[in-house]
Amino acid sequence: MGYIDPEYYHTGRLTESSNVYSFGIILLEVATGEPPILHGHGHIVQRVKQKVTSGNISLVADAQLRGSYDVSSMWKVVDIALVCTADVASQRPTMAAVVAQLKESLALEEAREDMGGVTASSMSDVVDMVSTFGPSAR
Repeated sequence: MGYIDPEYYHTGRLTESSNVYSFGIILLEVATGEPPILHGHGHIVQRVKQKVTSGNISLVADAQLRGSYDVSSMWKVVDIALVCTADVASQRPTMAAVVAQLKESLALEEAREDMGGVTASSMSDVVDMVSTFGPSAR
């Protein structure tokens, strides 16, 4: 249930922006290490928005990463995810725009890798896979 576009509840129609919303939830899961819904703690979008107000990305990022990420890259991923999960579908980006932003985030992470960080090749594989997706007929 935590992946479903809020507008779908009102219209009963799935759209490309519904897919963008669901992808935003997945990005938040990857960034935070948390499931979409935690009973007693609400939905991941609300939880992340509360943490973002602190201005400290380490409160948002998955603690198991132990700070092993480029801070700017993590902020970019979280920002992209939050834009993808806008309540109003018309305020969400296209998947092409999301992929472009993720590639920028990946470049930041790869620059950190070049300076001795951990590998980002698996993230590169995910971005490449996502960038091959296009709208499907419904």
